Amino acid sequence: MSKGASLQPVGSTMDADAAWLRAAVECFEPRLRELDGRSAPGEGAWGAGSRPNRGCGWACRCCPRTADGGKIVELDRLADRPAAPWPRRRASLAESLAAASASGRSAVLGTRRDPYEGPPPRRARTREILEACGELEGLQLVLLTASPLVLCDRDLLLALDAAGSTSVELVLAAPDAATARELEPGAPAPREILGAAAELAGEGLTVRLRLAPLLPGLTDGAAALLPLFAAAATAGVHDLAASPLRLDRPSRRLLPWLAARRPGLVALYRDLYGRRARLRPADRTALLTDFARLRLEHGFPRPPSGRG
Repeated sequence: MSKGASLQPVGSTMDADAAWLRAAVECFEPRLRELDGRSAPGEGAWGAGSRPNRGCGWACRCCPRTADGGKIVELDRLADRPAAPWPRRRASLAESLAAASASGRSAVLGTRRDPYEGPPPRRARTREILEACGELEGLQLVLLTASPLVLCDRDLLLALDAAGSTSVELVLAAPDAATARELEPGAPAPREILGAAAELAGEGLTVRLRLAPLLPGLTDGAAALLPLFAAAATAGVHDLAASPLRLDRPSRRLLPWLAARRPGLVALYRDLYGRRARLRPADRTALLTDFARLRLEHGFPRPPSGRG
């Protein structure tokens, strides 16, 4: 759609696509963006914010937070209570961790926000949380992040793994550098994420990669995915997963960008999502076809590096 183009009454496929985009955006924030592609310098597909999968609260079926029926301890939720001072929050955290360890539940860090995104004090708090986890033996910990800064805490992660079971799940914006740069210029490049994965796996940690969100027509094709799977195999990654885009309110920041940069995909998104946030089961299966095939062809999941 060219800059300044007006939206005509629905009477053709193009008009229907424009009407769907306008309704999808305006239903939650009428002044979010005009559908003419204007954006601030340096912004990507998600505008000035991060992609919604960082610190999400979706509770997707494929997410570690719901893999055991939701019986986990969300460390973010316990540590981010603003009304209580940190010593009190740490005491509460220790109690919850002890109960989780005794009952065999997993502790997950990174469900509400990225543990390594933000100013240094926030990253320092992540280290404090990991240190609190280190006071227990037998703890099952999963850390979710989209940042290679996780390497700064590898000493704690290795100690936690030796005393219990620790895995790191690294999230990618896109399978290739060009698409990742276009979608989210400020996000770490895939090679940085893969480099962190290789270092952590090389030291014996269980590492998983997650492509999130998987965008129809943009990041789901075999041509883009094949180099990612090959690189993941070389890096010693245990497994890969993908989370299809859920087009709820935070994700709809994508739509003005899509109209301006990929207008040919608007009809596809309208057909796939309509007024829904989630894909229909058949569409979800179709979207994941290439990913699932390449995952099997490359022998994933593989034995965790540190578990023989």
